[in-house]
Amino acid sequence: MKKLLVLLAALLLVTSLTGCSGGKEQSGDEPSVITIDMSTLFIVPNLEATQTVEDSINDYLKNELGETGYKIHLKITSIGDYLQKIPMELASGGDDTADIVQVFDVANWADNGYIIPLDQYADNELKPTIDMIGDVLNNGKVDGQIFMIPRFFGTVLDWKWIYNKAYVESDEAKAAGVDPANVKDLDTLGEEMAKLKTVYPDEYFLVYCDQFNRIYNSKTKTSQVGTYTATVGDSTTLYNYYETDAFKNAIYKAYEFRQKGYADPEGSANTLSHDAVVMGGASKGVIMGHSNDCDSIAYMFSTTNTYGAEFGAVTIALDDKATDTLGIGISHSCKDPAAAARFINLLYTDQFVWDALIYGAEGQDYVWNEDHTMIRYPDGMDFNTVPYNCMYSCGMIGNGFDYFLTYESGNETGSNGEYGKILFEKAATPPLYGFIPSTANVANEIAAVSNVVDQYSNVLMYGDVNPDEQYPVFLQALKDAGIDKIVADYQTQADAWVKANK
Repeated sequence: MKKLLVLLAALLLVTSLTGCSGGKEQSGDEPSVITIDMSTLFIVPNLEATQTVEDSINDYLKNELGETGYKIHLKITSIGDYLQKIPMELASGGDDTADIVQVFDVANWADNGYIIPLDQYADNELKPTIDMIGDVLNNGKVDGQIFMIPRFFGTVLDWKWIYNKAYVESDEAKAAGVDPANVKDLDTLGEEMAKLKTVYPDEYFLVYCDQFNRIYNSKTKTSQVGTYTATVGDSTTLYNYYETDAFKNAIYKAYEFRQKGYADPEGSANTLSHDAVVMGGASKGVIMGHSNDCDSIAYMFSTTNTYGAEFGAVTIALDDKATDTLGIGISHSCKDPAAAARFINLLYTDQFVWDALIYGAEGQDYVWNEDHTMIRYPDGMDFNTVPYNCMYSCGMIGNGFDYFLTYESGNETGSNGEYGKILFEKAATPPLYGFIPSTANVANEIAAVSNVVDQYSNVLMYGDVNPDEQYPVFLQALKDAGIDKIVADYQTQADAWVKANK
């Protein structure tokens, strides 16, 4: 028995001197390994290329910043897989769970215990970031606690119709009266597409219609709150979002465009992204939102498509500000959250770290010009062939208002920090901006409503089905699932939030 007690004591002593982070054990003398799993909207870089970027960041941490307390392990996951994989990993709490994760539903993830409160790091590890982003931090709070550092970026988007000039500006199109300058909104876009169909009956000039609700949100001053509810105008009264004019107008316009052959005929059945469809030429146009001007976006599409097309772009809508539930959090399984918080701070305050995650590693993914003022692709490579490219993910993480790498060939990220700041500062602020409701009191109803939304909303938003037939069924299913209880619970929280933030 004494021998067993001595052995147990020794075992406990050894255990106390070791830790686990990101599924890797370290001795007490070694730095923590902080795993960050980042999503990408483009092709997932191969493991070798990602390792090179990871090594460059770790070298910078140790030799430039003098950081010896931790090193990072970088994982890149496609956006489609990320939205499924990360919540499952957080729920299971296995050894492969990342320490730093992109948060897509802060209230739900906080209520489920997936991510930890960050308040204890607010005055130390995260203070520079918090001081910089100011009121934007409210987007990361649930019940007054900080659970996420929101991205600091051009989240107010300039929505554009981006089109293949060889078709839309052809002599044949001009003869039919087509003029992109006439396009001001979805209605006038439809008028120009009707003319285009007379010239190119077998082509379509939109990818999908599922973004129409964002455009109608702006037009009707409708601001979504917690996905399923929304304010309209300047009132703090909450409504079932799916009953608002914004959503209703969006699904009817989507169905109209689909019936007239303006948009991708596969609709929600097509698993390719907007970018993939238009960049490959299957569609001769697309609606997308960016924090950059029309000329820059047209240039970006012209230089990054895969079939040599030249693009033009016209603005059709501008976002209002919206409570943003996308940001960075620390998982509940992280063994060294203080170190994780220090790295999160660098995502917002250190240009090298942010640029490395987005652009990749010098030599592998870019090289400097002679006077070290701009970068270019290594010889023989381009946007589509460099080993590591997360440029389409620049709006998903950290501080996108302040970055220094610029390509000689022009802007290829779709974003411009200065332009994004102008949009953000000019955008209207909805009455409940920064309010994120807790789902704790209505968890069962949230689950039921989520299932209903998954069943009906996509087919309606893509224009797959006739809203005259399916929209009333959808609304009744939402009521049966308990959406009215969700609206009432969120309203109580919103009233308290307004009172506390006057």
